[in-house]
Amino acid sequence: MDKPTVFDLVLESLPEKAHHRRAWLGLLRCFSSIDRVLMRRFSEKFNSSLPRYDVLTALALSPNGMTMGELASSLMVTKGNITGVVSRLKQDGLVRKITSRSDRRIQSVTLSAEGRRLWDAMHADYDETVSEIFSGQSSEELDALTEMLEITRVAVQKKTRAG
Repeated sequence: MDKPTVFDLVLESLPEKAHHRRAWLGLLRCFSSIDRVLMRRFSEKFNSSLPRYDVLTALALSPNGMTMGELASSLMVTKGNITGVVSRLKQDGLVRKITSRSDRRIQSVTLSAEGRRLWDAMHADYDETVSEIFSGQSSEELDALTEMLEITRVAVQKKTRAG
């Protein structure tokens, strides 16, 4: 049996009526488990990482490229979080950075052909892995989960705007 995680220990310590905290920790535990599977898979198969995949995905979905600000915004991170990732992708020949002629502070990032090939392979593997992970649930269960997560996301947005 696996060694208990901090999520397991905290969940065990919570009273049964701590529904909000139980739901939150359950969501975190599930996300962390899936995240670890994907990170390990990308590391082993592609010598890559999820942050690299995320950047490649954003660029694959934006064939005209994105500025560093747009890229950070679309990934819901700061520019500082993606600067190193993009620099390493550029060193590896997977992306191109083009500095704006009108404003040298603005850089546009696009996928290279090699970056597109890597993303295609990683994306297929990502899809296969996620499908394997959720293969034990019915379509109805997955639809219900998706609906509950969307309700939660909207509630968080409302709280963020109100607060």
